[in-house]
Amino acid sequence: MRENTYLTEKQIETLKDKLLSEKERITNKKLEQENYQLDKNELSDPLDEASVNTQTSHDIRFINRENFYLKKINKSLESINRGTYGLCEECDAEIGFERLFARLTAELCIACKEEAEHAENNNFFDKKSKSLGRALHDTAR
Repeated sequence: MRENTYLTEKQIETLKDKLLSEKERITNKKLEQENYQLDKNELSDPLDEASVNTQTSHDIRFINRENFYLKKINKSLESINRGTYGLCEECDAEIGFERLFARLTAELCIACKEEAEHAENNNFFDKKSKSLGRALHDTAR
């Protein structure tokens, strides 16, 4: 893979600052969540318990999403250090500053991303269920 030479130092610094800011936001949010504990005495009836279980399920989903995003942020920061940030992982084309600014962890150029989405949308058999996270043919069992 070649080194990124089209982004200016100022653009890379702007994107790096934004990545570090997002990393700090997620890390601080995780610390707040770790300090929160639910008192079992607050669950006075089954309806309260069901409500808390539903909320906990949503919270876990968002925490998993944030953890995944944090991994992508760390990967992007590593690629800045290697000098390869902003290069498409598929075709080695340059990813524009505007796209990177809007989606800091973009790994594909627009053309490769559109091609990947098109292939995913046209592959009905292996299409993943957004709610179950499994392929549709796996859910029929």
